[in-house]
Amino acid sequence: MSKIMYGSQTYPWQMNVEKFHGQVPHMVSVLKEAGFTGMEAEIVMLGDYYKDWRKFKEVLDKEGITFAALAVHEDWLLEQETDGERERLDEAIEFLTHFPASKLMLCHVAADPVREHNLYEKQKNQLSCLAAIAMRSRERGVVPVYHPNSGPNSIFRYESDYHIMFDTLYSSGIGYAPDVGHMANGGIDPLAVIMENREIVQHVHFKDMTADHNWTTMGTGVIDFESIVRFLEETDYRGWIMTEDESPDAVADSDGVVLADGAYMAKISHR
Repeated sequence: MSKIMYGSQTYPWQMNVEKFHGQVPHMVSVLKEAGFTGMEAEIVMLGDYYKDWRKFKEVLDKEGITFAALAVHEDWLLEQETDGERERLDEAIEFLTHFPASKLMLCHVAADPVREHNLYEKQKNQLSCLAAIAMRSRERGVVPVYHPNSGPNSIFRYESDYHIMFDTLYSSGIGYAPDVGHMANGGIDPLAVIMENREIVQHVHFKDMTADHNWTTMGTGVIDFESIVRFLEETDYRGWIMTEDESPDAVADSDGVVLADGAYMAKISHR
């Protein structure tokens, strides 16, 4: 029987952030209806619940939903964290100490509009910050993972960037959180990279994409999710697979997309 756990990121609701900001009970209820057992959240979507972990835990426990990860986005442009970056990361780490099953998912903000501007320096500085954050988080019992993306100015977008990234992930003990949609969007074979780096894969994101590189609802694009699920099952992966739908459908109907994603994952997984 598969040991993989399935959940959803809050991003489909973030596509309508003004409507769903802080609406944790509603999002958790829809997650449960979709058949998911885990939630990953962007800080912005938690609202006041981010300041009251007991209140947040009470909502999750009521519906039997596990908090799987907290996504934290920063610039990390300098060799060391700024005072503000360090303060926000320490706040996130403290929050996660109350959720032992959760991971700290580190995601960078592509702050420089020109990707190639001082690219190596930006990569080196960000990785230096990630290593420092990982050390602090592990000291508090919080597992750090890194999630690269594929925006036009992302500094870890292509396969050549990934080689540099993996050097630090392996040497600093930072888990890898592959996003198969972002990999495909950067021209990277998701399954091949996951297979090659399976030993540090600790959290997985699923999103679908059309052949012309537009986000689309799960199961309607070109990504072979079933082969990835099969490989992870065969290698005894026991972590989370999180759907993170960014399709136009999520703007039109955030709840409906999460429900559709849950139905799709139920179809291709062995739950």
